[in-house]
Amino acid sequence: MNSRRAIILIVAIVLGGLATLGLLSYVGGVEDAINDGQQTAEIWVVTQPIPKGTSAERVIAENFIGVQVVPVSLRPSTAITDPQTELAGLVAITDLPPNAALVAGNFVSPTVVATGITDRLEEKGMVTVTFSVDQTRGAAYLMEPGDFVNVLRRYELSEVEEGTGDEGEAAPDIVITEQGTDRDGVLPFDFDTRYVYQKAEILAIDKSLPADLGDATATPEEAAAAGPANAGLITLAMPPEAAQYLLSIGIDNLYLSLVPPSYQPDALEPLDLGETVLPGEDELRLTPYGPDSEPVE
Repeated sequence: MNSRRAIILIVAIVLGGLATLGLLSYVGGVEDAINDGQQTAEIWVVTQPIPKGTSAERVIAENFIGVQVVPVSLRPSTAITDPQTELAGLVAITDLPPNAALVAGNFVSPTVVATGITDRLEEKGMVTVTFSVDQTRGAAYLMEPGDFVNVLRRYELSEVEEGTGDEGEAAPDIVITEQGTDRDGVLPFDFDTRYVYQKAEILAIDKSLPADLGDATATPEEAAAAGPANAGLITLAMPPEAAQYLLSIGIDNLYLSLVPPSYQPDALEPLDLGETVLPGEDELRLTPYGPDSEPVE
């Protein structure tokens, strides 16, 4: 009986070995079929879970990542090629799962993670847009991180004559006559200013952050005394599509207008640049506050 069991066990082991060899042969054949005729490339991938905040030095030393060969077509354009150099001094921006390709942006400065900026952005589904404004376009630098602003874009009007559109094109709607002609028909506008977005949140000014994201050890007085090194470097938080829209319009002539937290955005129609009567010449618009309102004291 014991001999029969031994024979059965040996046969099972042999069959298991043959099955393993068959499986390895099959997998190798599949890989060959996938890569047949394709160029391959090496990429770095996560081999075991990397917790948020883990230093790149530890990731490399403890083999949290490894090299994997993939078809060139599957290699991310932002793939990390030299972790020792490219990730030096950085930490994981979020939890990284196994088999994830290692790409630029997976690791950032420890300061970024410590401030909680990425958590704030992730929570609201936001990204950042950063641009520079001078004091005139940046509300005299009276803004602080956490404030809200309306974003306006100013366009310079070209001096054109009526009916000068190319053949097949509509003639220009805006007519600007030369200075010194009769008042009738003279338009008072040199620029067209439009609202791009309303009530956008200022995430940072230079590297200064809102109180809930900044240095908790600094008092408000200390933070105010330090101030931003570049008060005109503004970072707004907004959804990805909004950021794309803003940058497509262009940031060279953006103007920021401070609004209170209670401000309720309301759609505004573009100005009628064909009118010749200014608000101060209209009894219903004599002041910016309307006929029945008082200015802010």
